[in-house]
Amino acid sequence: MKSEYYHKRVQIVFRILLHAFLIIGSFIMAFPFIWMLLSAFKPSSEIISIPIKIFPVKWTLSHFIQVFTELDIPRAYINSVFISLAITILVLFSSAAGGYLFAKLKFKCKELLFFYILISLMMPSNLVIIPLFFMFGRLGLLNSYIALIIPFAMSSFGIFLLRQFISGIPDSYLDSARIDGATDFKIYRLIIIPLAKPALSVIGILTFIWSYDELIWPLVVVNTLDMRTLPLVLAHFSAGASGAYPGQSMAASILVILPMIIIYLFFQKDFIKGMTMVGLKY
Repeated sequence: MKSEYYHKRVQIVFRILLHAFLIIGSFIMAFPFIWMLLSAFKPSSEIISIPIKIFPVKWTLSHFIQVFTELDIPRAYINSVFISLAITILVLFSSAAGGYLFAKLKFKCKELLFFYILISLMMPSNLVIIPLFFMFGRLGLLNSYIALIIPFAMSSFGIFLLRQFISGIPDSYLDSARIDGATDFKIYRLIIIPLAKPALSVIGILTFIWSYDELIWPLVVVNTLDMRTLPLVLAHFSAGASGAYPGQSMAASILVILPMIIIYLFFQKDFIKGMTMVGLKY
C-alpha cells in the first residue's frame, strides 16, 4: 500500500513539473510575438527606450495607419492569398497523382525517376533561381502570377510523403475496384484521395504556409507595386528601414502573420491528426 501511495505521489509531482516546464517553455516561445504585438501599439520612442517597457504607456494606431497609407495592403493580401491557394491546389493534385503513380502503378524507369525526386529534395531551392529567372524572362512572363505560381506547382516532398502513405493502402482495395471495372483515374479519385486525406491535409497546410512566406522568388520576379506580396511589403519596412521606423515594422509584421494565426486556429486539429497518421502504417 505504501509503495502504491508513494508511486502516485511521484506521478503527481512529475506531472506538475512537466506542466510547469511546458508552460514556461510556451511563454518563452510566445514572448517575442507578444512583445511584437504590444510594440505595434507603442510610439517609436517607447520601442527603443531603455529599460524595455513591455506594455505601452501610450497606446497608438499611427503605425498601422502609416502602413496602410504608404502601401496597398489589401492588394498585397489578395496577391498572397491567391498565389498561396493556387500553389497549394496544384501541389495537392500533383503530389497525390505522383504518390499514387509511384506507389501502386508499374512502369519503366519507376525507381530511377523516384530516385531523381529524392535527389531534388537535397538540392538547395535557391540553386535554380537564376535559370528560372532567365527562362521566364525569355518567355516574357516576369512580374506575373504565372511566374509566381508555376515554379512551385509540384513538390518533391509532397510526392515522397504521399508515396509513403499510399504504399500502406492495401492492394486488395484497388484490385476489388479494378474487378468492378474502375479505371486508374476512378480509383485515384474515389479510393486514393479519400484515404489519403490525413497526408493531404499536412501537405496542404505546409505548402500554404511556405508559399505565403516565400520572399526570395517574388523579390526577384516582381517589379511593380501592384504585384507585391505581403512578405515584400514587410521587407519594405524591415530591410534597412526598421531602425528608423520600428513601429511600422512591427505593425506590418502583425498584418502579415495574422492570416497564419487564423489558419492555425481553424486547422490545428487536422494538422495534428495528419502528422500523427502520416507516421503510422495504414
